[in-house]
Amino acid sequence: MQLSNVLFSGHLDKGEKILDVMHRHVFIFFKDSFKTLFFGLFMPLFFLILFPNSFLIAGIWLTVGFAGMLYHFIDWYYDAWLLTNFGILDIEKNGLFDKTSTRIEYHMIEGISYTVKGFIPTILNYGDITIDKMGAQTSVILKEAAAPKQVERMIMKYQERFVTEKSYRDHSALKDMLSEMIAYHIQNKKIKK
Repeated sequence: MQLSNVLFSGHLDKGEKILDVMHRHVFIFFKDSFKTLFFGLFMPLFFLILFPNSFLIAGIWLTVGFAGMLYHFIDWYYDAWLLTNFGILDIEKNGLFDKTSTRIEYHMIEGISYTVKGFIPTILNYGDITIDKMGAQTSVILKEAAAPKQVERMIMKYQERFVTEKSYRDHSALKDMLSEMIAYHIQNKKIKK
């Protein structure tokens, strides 16, 4: 969790803490990066075995392969939902220089649902999670999320905790305001007499 706090700290507001980070299933990372893994890492090693004197070509080829795998990893890692103590941040990374962030506070969540379609998603337990925001026509979707049912329950647990704490803070603030009003009223009565 410490690494997530450092890597995603630019997305957080003051006093906001990351409780959990939800990523796409790791199978999706390997599925998306399979070609790069095969042609960028395995093929140069095989080429090096066939032609042992071609270190320079294989080295350059491996470097490009590692860079490609790093690109796929960054793209996978930064497609995430940050579950914080205030709400949910949906971060989408499309390439190295294209990033989108959407915030939904817990009290603005109207509904949460998940969908698991297909044989492989059912076996590997991944699917799409959808959050409907109050008063908005659009939904926020984390595609191919790992363990969608557990994520749904986790969000509901954090939402319930947030609403309970907010209700307590609002109750305390109202109580303090009323006591100040009564004290002010009593003070003004004494001055008038």
